[in-house]
Amino acid sequence: MSLFPRSILPILMYHRFGEPSGGDPSLWVSRERFAGQLKWLQVNGYRTLSLDEAHTAVSRRSSPRRSVLLTIDDGFAADLETAAGLLEEVGARAAVFVTAGLMGQEVEFRHPSGNPEMVSTGSIVDTDGLRRWIARGCDVGSHSLSHLDLTTCDRQTVEREITQSKQILEATLDREIVDFCYPFAHHDRSARQAVKAAGYRAAYAGEPPEDDLFAIPRMMVYPGDSAARFRRKVSGYYFWISALHQKLRRFVGN
Repeated sequence: MSLFPRSILPILMYHRFGEPSGGDPSLWVSRERFAGQLKWLQVNGYRTLSLDEAHTAVSRRSSPRRSVLLTIDDGFAADLETAAGLLEEVGARAAVFVTAGLMGQEVEFRHPSGNPEMVSTGSIVDTDGLRRWIARGCDVGSHSLSHLDLTTCDRQTVEREITQSKQILEATLDREIVDFCYPFAHHDRSARQAVKAAGYRAAYAGEPPEDDLFAIPRMMVYPGDSAARFRRKVSGYYFWISALHQKLRRFVGN
């Protein structure tokens, strides 16, 4: 950990909006809390970036001051409608990473851990809904074909999940899809190489931070995040602060 930290573009990861309707409650951020977070960003002069702008910032290792990328995984239709309305109220934007092979279908995503409580169910956005999302000024990336943990799949399946999802979205939306997001944020060397080979320019993951355009770090926003923790997450120094806290705890423990 560097003594003098470098600010990293804050990239936030959301999944569901509203009150939990079953499944994993940690995925659900209430409508009121999300609206409050967006309002705080607006009042404090933050600009929500496009995927193009975020890619430029990450590539140059220099993010614009008071900027943030908002991302939404999976693409559940009701959650995108909720998010779009709240984003419009404050003039903000976000990117959705959609599971391309399941658009318009009812799904049940289960976590690879096998924990029966870690499940997310609902209807994935259909083509018309995705086009409305784009018309509102928001972005779209691929979240694979069928939301498999790519680190547990054979090479042929990994390539199909990554390549065909790109092809479907491009044919559906008549635009190039150049950003990918790993299901469950799980990736390995094979998955990263497959994303690059498929023609994407970048791939989004989770924590911990890596200096790799095909494992761009994001911070998940949890329903219990306090206002102070949210501010730390958008400060640009959250990962450095977390690493410092861990070092201090180890020092005190010794």
